Amino acid sequence: MEILRCDGIEKVFGKGDSKVAALNGIDLSVEKGEFVAVIGASGSGKSTLLHILGSVDKPTRGTVMIDGVDIGELNATDAAIFRRRKVGLVYQFYNLIPTLTAEKNILMPMMLDKRKPDQAYFEKIISTLGLENKMESLPSQLSGGQQQRVAIARSLIYRPAILLADEPTGNLDQKNSKEIIDLLKLSNRNLKQTILLITHDEKVALEADRIVTIEDGRIISDQKRR
Repeated sequence: MEILRCDGIEKVFGKGDSKVAALNGIDLSVEKGEFVAVIGASGSGKSTLLHILGSVDKPTRGTVMIDGVDIGELNATDAAIFRRRKVGLVYQFYNLIPTLTAEKNILMPMMLDKRKPDQAYFEKIISTLGLENKMESLPSQLSGGQQQRVAIARSLIYRPAILLADEPTGNLDQKNSKEIIDLLKLSNRNLKQTILLITHDEKVALEADRIVTIEDGRIISDQKRR
């Protein structure tokens, strides 16, 4: 089942002589349950692509379908709701609310919608991510790796159609980086979570099932590894 489809995505910044094409005709399809890494050097367009896929930005041309919804047709309010419910976002900086416990940070997307979580699924997430004993801790009481685990748990709480991870290990040491990638793989396998990981690190990309390489705003390679 296709969960994500990009057709002819272009993104142009500026006008006239200062015009820069960050993306130039991106076609991409991701199936439900895939773990895909998008790799490229700084300035290749990979982060611009992630912002468009996360409905944080709109393409200049082209369409993006996520779980059957054309996200380019959504207004700002509907895009924010869609992003909260259907797109899990994980960044290298954890974006946790410092005055809230780990548990409340994880549940924040559902609290905003005044919804109650599926308790069994919540417990499965925190067990998978090894957070059972950290629910009452504030972010300042957690290590960087633990904070990133909380951020990943928050992104998973709504069972999103796709999880988009933008350099999720970029702020971590080698040991914690490996743990986070292993946990993403575990989420992909145990929770059947579709994941698209943005990275410049080839070692990180090699952990995915499929590697898409971007250069100068174009896909130059798309390889399945397993």
